[in-house]
Amino acid sequence: PDEPAGALILFFDVTRLEALERVRREFVADVSHELRTPLTSIKAFVENLIEERLVDTNESLKFLEIVRKHADRMGALIDDLTDLSLIETGAVALDLAPLDASELGQDVVAQFAFRAQTAHVEIRLELPSPFPLVADQRRLWQVLVNLIDNAIKFSHRGGVVHIAGDVREGRPRITVTDTGVGIPPDAQEQVFHRFFRADKARSRELGGTGLGLAIVKHLMRLHDGQVSVVSELGRGATFTLEFPPPPASNPTDQGLSAGATPKTGTGGS
Repeated sequence: PDEPAGALILFFDVTRLEALERVRREFVADVSHELRTPLTSIKAFVENLIEERLVDTNESLKFLEIVRKHADRMGALIDDLTDLSLIETGAVALDLAPLDASELGQDVVAQFAFRAQTAHVEIRLELPSPFPLVADQRRLWQVLVNLIDNAIKFSHRGGVVHIAGDVREGRPRITVTDTGVGIPPDAQEQVFHRFFRADKARSRELGGTGLGLAIVKHLMRLHDGQVSVVSELGRGATFTLEFPPPPASNPTDQGLSAGATPKTGTGGS
């Protein structure tokens, strides 16, 4: 007798593949848009210089300065894209070592002194000294630079950027707080996504690439730490960097509980 006919049905869960493809499409579209905007401006001003044959030196220099500004923006975007790509693919290896974050913080604040003064924003550094933790010094510098740069960028004239540190449940934490425009509640998770901007017009006007916080998130993950944000629209934001507990031989808690006085460095008006 003939055997009964049968059927083999295979099911594949393509949810993750579809999500990855959607992210890829969005990423390509975002990169294209971010590069097209300054490129269009560069092309327009160069064509103007060629066609008008401007003999007014001041006017020509004005156009060339705008071209340089947009070229710098494209360069910064490409640098951040390259850095983020290397970090996400695991091509970046951290050089972890004990360091004093208060000393590093003073160096970073010194870098922003003129910028803060120009923007009429005060920087207050109140990290306990010493504030030991285990981190890659260059990458921690990059994290702090990105956070402080954003804090100044989105602060109002007369605002304050406050950098502080403490240890909670054995985990060193560094907070960067500003008194700026704040982040809407529905955007506080998205700010760590590539190219997401809570205030697109202001960010582009001030030259942001939209990748800084994504880089911060991935660098903190490489440190086995995390970054989070708490914000209220119109009342500023606080970004918290949380690091893993240091080795027992590194007396972070002892240094803080011994009554070490914070060092304060101020830049701005």
